[in-house]
Amino acid sequence: MRPIRRLTALLALCLLVQMVAASRVRAEETTIGADLSAGAISVIATIVTVPLKLITCAATVALGGTVYGLTMGTSEIIREELVAGTNQTCGGRFYVSPQQVKQLARESEVGR
Repeated sequence: MRPIRRLTALLALCLLVQMVAASRVRAEETTIGADLSAGAISVIATIVTVPLKLITCAATVALGGTVYGLTMGTSEIIREELVAGTNQTCGGRFYVSPQQVKQLARESEVGR
């Protein structure tokens, strides 16, 4: 049980350090610190994004397929919605790039 607590505390500390480092660096600056922070945040965001995106994709296909099956394939509206929903939830990238993190940082700076 102790190793789990230590690992959790270490991960929380790393996350806190990265968040503080990222908030102290202006988005326009391209420093090693900013690049490292964006890279670390990218890894953390990807770790969260991949399982959520997989679950959302599977749920969309399962629920949409079930509803489409219940209509016995006769509903054109449900078919169109299923295809659009599947493209939205299952398509695209399953990772968050450091460039996306930097872009979000720039946008949040502008919003202040």
